[in-house]
Amino acid sequence: MFKSIFERLFWTNTVMLLIVTISIGAILIAFVNNSVTDTQYNEILKISRDLEYRSAMMQSEGATDPRARTAFKQVLQMWAEYANADIVISNLDGDITESTITIDSLPQEYLDEIKNGESFKERDDFGGFYDSNVYVIGIPISYNGEIVGGMFFNTPLPQLRQVVTEMFLMFLFAASFAIAVAFILVYRQSKAISQPISQINSAVRDIAAGDFTKRVTVNSVDELGQLASSFNFMADSIEKLENNRNEFISNVSHELRTPMTSISGFIQGILDHTIPPEKEETYLSIVLDETHRLTRMVNDLLEMSKMSSSEYRLDITDFDLNELVRLCIIQLESRISEKDLDLDVDFSQDSLIVLADKDSIRRVLINLMDNAIKFSYPKTVISIKTWVEAKKAYFSIGNFGDGIDSADLSNVFERFYKTDKSRTRDKTGAGLGLSMVKNILVLHKQSIWVESDYAKDGTNIKFTKFTFTLERQ
Repeated sequence: MFKSIFERLFWTNTVMLLIVTISIGAILIAFVNNSVTDTQYNEILKISRDLEYRSAMMQSEGATDPRARTAFKQVLQMWAEYANADIVISNLDGDITESTITIDSLPQEYLDEIKNGESFKERDDFGGFYDSNVYVIGIPISYNGEIVGGMFFNTPLPQLRQVVTEMFLMFLFAASFAIAVAFILVYRQSKAISQPISQINSAVRDIAAGDFTKRVTVNSVDELGQLASSFNFMADSIEKLENNRNEFISNVSHELRTPMTSISGFIQGILDHTIPPEKEETYLSIVLDETHRLTRMVNDLLEMSKMSSSEYRLDITDFDLNELVRLCIIQLESRISEKDLDLDVDFSQDSLIVLADKDSIRRVLINLMDNAIKFSYPKTVISIKTWVEAKKAYFSIGNFGDGIDSADLSNVFERFYKTDKSRTRDKTGAGLGLSMVKNILVLHKQSIWVESDYAKDGTNIKFTKFTFTLERQ
């Protein structure tokens, strides 16, 4: 039915406004009409108290006195003009004793009401005397405790309706002004509500078409403003995710291209005999190393993809962190010996029980230790330490080597990120290890950070230290 939210809001509010206005107008007219008739009835009751005694006296004692009749007729005419009504007075036989109009008889049903001693009010043509209905009020006349006659006050309805009409015209003028102002407010409010939604809708279509730079303007702090802010936040996240996806594809392509090019080149050299037979084994060993590198990188990517899934669950258990560190050192003992490195291991306590996924933390420890060994200068010291502080367990590992520039410290945990110095010394890594370490600790709701600064001996050697936290039992 409606083609836009603006039309729905505008016409819905407009119809509701008209319904309310018409309802109030109808109720007001009914109320004023009843109020006017009730006021007229109450005024006539007051008049009747004065006329009742005079009428009774006229019917019993003063009917033959011309001066009394003249005086009574003048009083009657005065009250008729005051009440804007025709007044007819009769006895119980229906004879007209006095009247401000020329009438010969009364309707029998009016006499029956009067004989019962009851007042009444009706809208009638007074037995056909009037061409249209009038407001008839009949009041019995009592004298010495008996009903002796009746008074009938006939008010033309146009006189009563005049007040209602004037009130209605005043209401119509006020309502017209109010409706005009309300239309303007409804129009502006409908625009204010529909325009941001239209902007968001347009921005959604642009983003769906690939334009991730589209944003909407936030002009308020209400729910629509919050929706616009949330949309912009979502658009920022989508744009960042898209940039990360493109960067990820670019990095993966780059990291895969290098070993695959090497593998292809060496195998082609062997097949076309460019590589002499006596060197084939050497180059096949290089090819095998490159395939192992590819396998590790693919496995790391798959593992990181699992960690990013909402279905990934940690197997939280309690275990001794110090014992796990010892096992990891033993696992890497041969590599430590190859570079003639010394270990400075400092455990603040013999046993440090933590709550974590043991296999994941083992991967973290192996990765950090492997990096420390890889980037350490030969015959230097690797420092490993665990301690407790503020109800948290801490692990740190530091090594002496080229270190990390301060500009690179905030980027070392990003996927495929390698510092220039790292590239010159490490040709086997893909830049995924520290990113995986970060993801694991984020899943544990823990922190990791890195520090790298020149050693205190005045040389150009840097001491680089990685530290992370775990929850204690």
